[in-house]
Amino acid sequence: MRERLPPVRGGIEGGPRLKFDRVKFMNPNPQPSSDLARDALPSGRDGDSTFGVQATLAACGHLFLLTIRRQLMSRQTLVGLALAVLCCLIVLAGARQPNPSPKKLAEYVLVPTYIGFLMPILAICYGASALGGEREDRTLIYLLITPISRPLVYLTKALATIGLVTVGSGIALAALCWLARDVGRPTLEVFLSASLLGAAAYASLFLMLGAIFRYGTVISLAYWFFLEVLFGNMPGIIKRISVAFYVRCMVYDAGSEMELGPWRKSAREMFLPVSGRTAAITLTCAIVALIAVGLIVFSRREYRDLS
Repeated sequence: MRERLPPVRGGIEGGPRLKFDRVKFMNPNPQPSSDLARDALPSGRDGDSTFGVQATLAACGHLFLLTIRRQLMSRQTLVGLALAVLCCLIVLAGARQPNPSPKKLAEYVLVPTYIGFLMPILAICYGASALGGEREDRTLIYLLITPISRPLVYLTKALATIGLVTVGSGIALAALCWLARDVGRPTLEVFLSASLLGAAAYASLFLMLGAIFRYGTVISLAYWFFLEVLFGNMPGIIKRISVAFYVRCMVYDAGSEMELGPWRKSAREMFLPVSGRTAAITLTCAIVALIAVGLIVFSRREYRDLS
């Protein structure tokens, strides 16, 4: 049997203590303590903060590019392209009608097909799936455990989604107006600013719905059908809860020289339009508010369905 040795006592319990100067041990040529406090400590803090900011910006940049690449390489892009081709065929058919004019193209083709259909569908494809796709694929948890804070994750996703939807909507509008040839050139100038602002508002809205609800795409489609299609075409003030109403007001205000929009007294009383400036301010405030609400929800919510 092994002989059990008695415990060795020393150090803290009364044994010999070893005393050394930490600064001399780490640096054989020490500086005075005042020099260390003046030189080493402040520069170290500045260096750490600068490195942290650069690392965070680099991580947000990678997340931005990853979001755009993942959205473009998804089935949503195929759906958007198919619907855009369908709208192009409708524009070609409208351009072949006798006596085409920018007014007819805007009111009978672009307003119902582009503003009422293609633009919100593109926003649903990319906006609702920006976070909803991450939740469905169970990859959102990897974003939540990264060193990037949740508000920065949401803001990066929002910038990528709004940029993608806005650029996609602008390209689709340019293609539709180009197919209309001479009739489409003045129409593009009327629709461009309103469509870009409306696309950003739709993207912010559907991104927020994707952060709140588990099935954000389904909820977004239900919102578009009931609030945008049904309520947006009802007479009275109820249509002002829809994004398309303010986009149409901006288009009608910009196309006043073409006599776009309701000009008869009865039609104006049913539509109750607002000025283009008021519509632009309303959409801008809505974009900021929707991003803020989505950011707060995403920062505080526990996504238990990921486990």
